This record gives sequence, C-alpha cells and structure tokens, in this order.
Amino acid sequence: MDLTKVPSDVIIIGAGIFGLSTALAISKRHPHYQITVIDRLTPPVIDGTSVDTTRCIRADYPDPIYARLASEAQKKIEADPDLAPYYFKQGMTFACDGKPGKMFDFWQRGLDNVRKQHAADSIIEMNSAEEVFRRIHGVASNPVPDDQLERERKWIRGYTNLEDAFIDAEASVRVYYERCLARKNIVFVCGTPVRNIIKDPQSQTATGVMLEDRRQLKASLVLLAAGAWSNTLVNIEELAYSSAIEVAWIPLTPDECERWKNMSITTNLSTGFNLFPPYNSEMKCLRRSPGYCNTVTIPDPENPEGGHNIKVSVPRTVVTNPTDVIPQDAENALRDNLRELMPSIAGRKFDRTKLCWISQTPTADFIISPHPHTKNLHIATGGSAHAWKFLPIIGDLVLDSIEGKLDAELVRKWAWGRHGSDGGNAPRMSGNAQELRDVVRSQTGDVILGKI
Repeated sequence: MDLTKVPSDVIIIGAGIFGLSTALAISKRHPHYQITVIDRLTPPVIDGTSVDTTRCIRADYPDPIYARLASEAQKKIEADPDLAPYYFKQGMTFACDGKPGKMFDFWQRGLDNVRKQHAADSIIEMNSAEEVFRRIHGVASNPVPDDQLERERKWIRGYTNLEDAFIDAEASVRVYYERCLARKNIVFVCGTPVRNIIKDPQSQTATGVMLEDRRQLKASLVLLAAGAWSNTLVNIEELAYSSAIEVAWIPLTPDECERWKNMSITTNLSTGFNLFPPYNSEMKCLRRSPGYCNTVTIPDPENPEGGHNIKVSVPRTVVTNPTDVIPQDAENALRDNLRELMPSIAGRKFDRTKLCWISQTPTADFIISPHPHTKNLHIATGGSAHAWKFLPIIGDLVLDSIEGKLDAELVRKWAWGRHGSDGGNAPRMSGNAQELRDVVRSQTGDVILGKI
C-alpha cells in the first residue's frame, strides 16, 4: 500500500514497541496525518511484552540481517540522550553445557560471529565451569562442589561479549510514549480493549475498529500491533501463537548489589536461564522455557458474527489475575540454575514473579506484512521475545512495509505465511507449552494455593 495515496487517518492497535515506534515514524514522515493509538491500558502497559525492568541489547545473532539491524538500533540507543540514562553496557555472557546438539551449535555459531564482528579485547572466553562461575563472582571464588550440586553441571562453557548491554525497558517505553504525546497528530485511546476490526463485507476492506464498549473508531488504515493479544483480532492461522515464559525477581542487600554491580547479563542456551545484573536493589531471572499457554474458544475474529469459533491462547496476566504466581515447575527450574550459578541466593524468597506473554513465531521472525485477505489492514506482530532491542528503527521499517518500500530481503523474512524453524535468533528449550489451567498457582499473602 502506498500510504501517500490514502486518506490521512491511521489506527494503531497496541502501544508497545511496534505500536509506539510506528506511530512516531508515521508522525514524522507524514506530519499532516492523524494517528490514533489504542490500548487496553495507558503506556507503559504493565503486562505488555515490551514493559519490564530490564531487557537485553545485543547484536549476537546467527542471522546477519538481525545482527546488522540490532547493531544499527544499539548505536541509536547509545546516541539518544533520553534513553542513554537507562542503558548499561556491561556485556552479556552466553554459556552452555558443552554437549553436542542444537543448543551447542547455536552457542558456537554465536561465538564465531562475535569473533568476526568485534575486536579480540571485547570477547572473553571461558572453557570450564570454574571460569564461568568466576566471571560473576571473582577469581578467588569456587563453584559449588559436585557432591552438593547433586547433578551434572550445566554451566561448562561460555563467552562474554562486552559490547552487549541491558536497558530499563519500562522507562524507555515511557520515553517513547511521551514523545508520542508531544506530537500534535498522535492521540491515544486507552482503557478499553478493541473488540474487533471493522471490515466492509463487499470490498473486504478494514474501515476501523469497534471497542468493547461498542464505540466505533474509523480510519483508512489499521495497523495491528497487539503482541500476544493479536490472535484475538485476526486469525493468524498458526503463524504465531501466544505463550508465556516465567520471570522472577530476587531482592538483594546493599552489599550484594555492590558485589555484583558490574556483572554481565548471563544466559545459558542449554537450560534457557537468564540472569540480569542488580538493578534497583533486585536481580531478575527468567527461563526461555517451552512456556505456558491459556487456550480458550472465541468467535473467529475474521468473522465474529459468522457463528464459527476457533481456539487460541490468550494472555492471563498480573493485570487480569494479580494473585497468580509462576507454576511450581517453573520455580524449580529457576532455583536449580541459581543453585549452580548463584548459590548464596538460590533459596531466597522471590519478591514477585510473573508470566511474560509473547507472540511467538516458529521461525522467530516477525510478521510485518499486509493482511492477505483484508485491504488496508497491516500486521506488525510476532516479536518472539527479541523485538525490543529494535525500538529506534522498527517503526520506520513497519512504515516502509506499509508504503511498499521495505527491502526485499525483509519482505521475505517478515512475510505472512512463512514456515520453518528458529535458527538460533531467539532459541527456546524444546517442548510444547503447558496449559496454564493445569499448573497455575495463586498466592494470597504468604499462602500459595495449587491449581484453581
């Protein structure tokens, strides 16, 4: 679609990374257009994928396209005076169990790529469990003895890329929200979810949206950028699914914050575990597990009045279910990794936990594409847990896609209908997502209840 040939009103569903970045891109490129951004909540949307205490900023991709784009975006973050105060360049350590297989191959390809991309003094290699452990705790420290660990070690090999960083994701999203608010041609409609996208049945053209309170908002272009909620508004036909991974925060003492303040983000491709440096007196950990789903039956969003239902996974979050805590198996896996990597805090009570809901594609490539059947409807979803770092550039790329100007290699990579498997760009542990209803736990005060 050539945006310059359509009337100047655009609706964007979703105020996350894709939505806010694209709103700014349209506003700057077409300052006479009117852009309306709609979300269930006011940004930063507390249960959105894009909002978190810390996120990785890295260009360690096996795929040279993502590596190039991530490097470009990182330079823009570093040069942005509003984002720079929330950006911490302390490196990222990639570890594995050293066993032959898919995850070790991803790890080795990552090491090979960073060797080519960066100077030797930016890369620190670790060839034993002792070296991985000492990378965090210092040269005088020793790992937990084998007889105390009671299992084989999983943190055996590693390398640190000192060019990587972490960022305060929530604060950065707030920066972009405030930039949007400052633009005269961007308005926000927050607090009421979108019920469905309105289409003209004869021409199969999107003409606007209906909100849950039955208000109708009209536009000549609709951009769906609703992340893990996208599959409730279009039938994504198994191209993307909504699932969640476990996240927990551990409170730290002032001495612990000082001891570990300079550590790198530390991740293990074999176990899926991620550990972030101390930030705001706490340490965040997560696991890129097969995850959890919340399957429900809803009317087909492509034809909500047609009487046909489909099954989709929809987020169950800290907003809708504030007493939920992560399932027991998720907590066990996090603590198992902590016992090897951070034994002194492995048994400490979590300050809070959540499930982070993601729009996940099989290839870990985004979906940035016109809808194949509905005119004037564009899709920007499928962030697959690695889209955040592209915040400064993704909006212009989405707008290029809308205008038919996107590079051919990206058109192919982000097309509707791509199938395949992830080549290591956002690797997750093998397995199927568990139904959350089977393992959900709820907490009231200090009491944790079982399945509900």
